[in-house]
Amino acid sequence: MTKRLIVLGVAVCIGFSSGPGRAEKVYVTNPTRITLRNGPGINERILAMVPQDEPVEILESRQGWRRIRLLDPKWNKKEGWMASGFLAPGVPGEVLAKSLKAENVRLKQELTRIEAERETLTDERDQLRAKVQANERSLMEMQKKYGALKQGAEGYLKLKEEYAGARERMQNAVAAAKRLAEENKVLRSSERNTWFMTGGAVMLAGLIFGFVLGKREKRRKSSYY
Repeated sequence: MTKRLIVLGVAVCIGFSSGPGRAEKVYVTNPTRITLRNGPGINERILAMVPQDEPVEILESRQGWRRIRLLDPKWNKKEGWMASGFLAPGVPGEVLAKSLKAENVRLKQELTRIEAERETLTDERDQLRAKVQANERSLMEMQKKYGALKQGAEGYLKLKEEYAGARERMQNAVAAAKRLAEENKVLRSSERNTWFMTGGAVMLAGLIFGFVLGKREKRRKSSYY
């Protein structure tokens, strides 16, 4: 029983030591392409030829071989076995140089984009400044026109008041003229009546005077006979 437990413990330890642990990222270091095989041995079927500086992930270790997963998307997460002597941790110089070159290109593109945005913002700022200045000039012109219009309105109101006063005076004068004309008409009619009555009175007095003289003349003649 004790022997069985010891054997079982050793098997478990071997299993843990040879089984998958924490994944470790390494790179292919051989200048030529390295075979990725179906199992841990040179007689296993070749799955792919992996170039130098290719990033891989170690999934399992066994007797000088590593079960790996290719990390580049072009491999579609292909897995297989590769001799551990062709794998090394740390970023290779070529990979680092490519990465730095790509980063440099990206930074240049970003700088170009920022410069273009800065120029665009500068143009927009100049356009906005020109619009603000134009609006300020328009505002000043509007203020001048408003002042002139205000003065004109005040003059118009004054003229309107003067016109209303003159019109009222003219209406009063017309009414007075009509009233005087009516009074003159009445006076003329009264004057004609006065002359007519005076003439009638004179004629009547003449008739009476003639009648009286006629009677006296008749009496005088009758006294002679």
